[in-house]
Amino acid sequence: MTRDEREANRAAWVDRIADFRASGLSAPQWCAAHGLKIHQFRYWLKKLENPLPTQTAVRWLPVDISAPEPALTVRIGAAAIEVRTGFDPQLLVEVVKTLSAL
Repeated sequence: MTRDEREANRAAWVDRIADFRASGLSAPQWCAAHGLKIHQFRYWLKKLENPLPTQTAVRWLPVDISAPEPALTVRIGAAAIEVRTGFDPQLLVEVVKTLSAL
């Protein structure tokens, strides 16, 4: 079924549902009078009363990915120290001595 055919079919069912509501008949009575199957009628009644939410447009955002700064990992027992450019050498010596003493 083409898109135009689907739209025409939907429009026809919109008109049928409006006619049913104006008729004052029960659904089975109205379907029998119009030669329609009740299960089709109920399908379209539900579909038109609860339309699917419209999809929102996807909006892509720019992401700036920079390379991580190089680092050196020093492991002493279960501890790990990550050393990066600009570290304080004296502080590293003190931390290593402290961890080694544990």
